[in-house]
Amino acid sequence: MTDKTKSVTGGCLCGAVRYEISEPPSEGGLCHCRVCQKTTGSAFEALIGCLRATFRYTKGEPKRYRSSSIMEKCFCSHCGSPLTDRYLVPVSEFLSTDKVWVHIGTLDEPEAITINSHYGVESQLPWLHFDESQPRVRCDEDTGLAAAFAAGEAAES
Repeated sequence: MTDKTKSVTGGCLCGAVRYEISEPPSEGGLCHCRVCQKTTGSAFEALIGCLRATFRYTKGEPKRYRSSSIMEKCFCSHCGSPLTDRYLVPVSEFLSTDKVWVHIGTLDEPEAITINSHYGVESQLPWLHFDESQPRVRCDEDTGLAAAFAAGEAAES
């Protein structure tokens, strides 16, 4: 995916917020769920996952938005660029609270990333066509997601 010795950097459109990931991310994917479509104003959200301990903002601070009982999304308050997503409660080992999901389009070198999965495919728009051999997960079939929503809603009560 990327050079294992090189940190990964990126930032928003206007440059007010910059970040660095000290260890190259191990997975990249597309989320087709309606929340991600609405967040980006696009057909899907392209993300890479990295451990929170390896991610840091190097310039500015993003605005945070709690998009549901289980997720926080960060964006630049100046230009509106979506930057990261983070689960507030564990969904699964893969979708855990110790990861940050970074928007691939905000990377300085997005071409170095490989996409290897699709999530929320029940909302994938019919005119999009991808490599069907990649793993595909429906939100409504993810038992961890249902449990996470229940835990997130209980925590809000």
